Amino acid sequence: MDKIKILIADDIKETRDVIKKILSLQKENIEVVGEADNGEEVLKLIPKIKPDVVLMDINMPILNGLEATERITTEYPYVMVIIMSVQAESEYLKKAMFHGAKEYIIKPFNYDSLIETIETTYQKYKTRQINRVEGIRQTRTTKIISFFSSKGGVGKSVLSVNTALVLSKAENKKVLLIDLDLQFGDIGMLVNQYNQKNIFNAVEDGQIDSYEKIKSCLYECNGNLDILFAPPKPETAEYIVKENIENIINLTKNQYDVIIVDTGINFNDITLYILDVSEKICLVSTLDIIALKNTKLGLEVMESLGYDNQKVKLVINRFNSKYGISKNEVEDAFKNGIFAVIPDEEKIVINSINKGEPFCNNNYQKLKIGKAIEMMCQSLI
Repeated sequence: MDKIKILIADDIKETRDVIKKILSLQKENIEVVGEADNGEEVLKLIPKIKPDVVLMDINMPILNGLEATERITTEYPYVMVIIMSVQAESEYLKKAMFHGAKEYIIKPFNYDSLIETIETTYQKYKTRQINRVEGIRQTRTTKIISFFSSKGGVGKSVLSVNTALVLSKAENKKVLLIDLDLQFGDIGMLVNQYNQKNIFNAVEDGQIDSYEKIKSCLYECNGNLDILFAPPKPETAEYIVKENIENIINLTKNQYDVIIVDTGINFNDITLYILDVSEKICLVSTLDIIALKNTKLGLEVMESLGYDNQKVKLVINRFNSKYGISKNEVEDAFKNGIFAVIPDEEKIVINSINKGEPFCNNNYQKLKIGKAIEMMCQSLI
């Protein structure tokens, strides 16, 4: 385990010496890498010694602790500041937090309280530090596009896979496809991969704190497309919670231009989180009356959540005028109209599913369904 690197900032040398002595007793995971007697010196030292945590006294000359903390928050957001003060009043605590401090500790402090404050603060905020080490701070404007349906069997997963392929090839986007139908995800079968690592492997140790850990569980479909599969067994879904998914999204979004999420068909907390963070939601339906009814109900739920027609896009899959419901009738039933119509090419799709070879993998421009998905992709991005 890497040691937590500490910079001590206090204008009284005796205080700094006491803190160093306390911290020296915790040799396993804490290391003092520098000290300063004013806020200005702290700002000069940070880029040189790269501390994880600054123990910052409030009352210092030249630049006081609150002013220095505010500048650290702006200029070095990966550094955590813990304010030290003899003032125990809540007003000082509020001021410290307002200026960007992550924690506040009252002088004089004992060994246990100081060590516990440092360790708990670091554990709580260390993801930001790891992002800095890996150099993956905000470098991309990532679009999150989710595929959702209120009924199974409408081809949502097939559209997710082939959309991801088209975006990675025709649009030359770096794409991550995540299968979040955690109980019955099919994307592994759709690309003929059955024994790959999956999202359960990424979260089973309970500590998703770096892109590297997630990357080891991704399947590289092509140079621009990575896939994170659903667990192979439905019972493992209960071990995956919303916080795991939040971590995965936050740690991967700066690595990709587009994240495609194939959701489950229910409105659980994981699905609701993904729908919230999605820029576009492709609400997939077919032309059978049950699917249209459930789609209408799903759309009403989304409207109640505050999603507008710029976010939620109706996609009619397997469209065929011979099914007894016309496109005009669907548009009349859905006031915001249809975003994309994917033609019914049953033989091509079923053959693709059975072989585990997505039809948009090669020469999809020759297919009506391939052209329709390409047009949808252009509109999505």
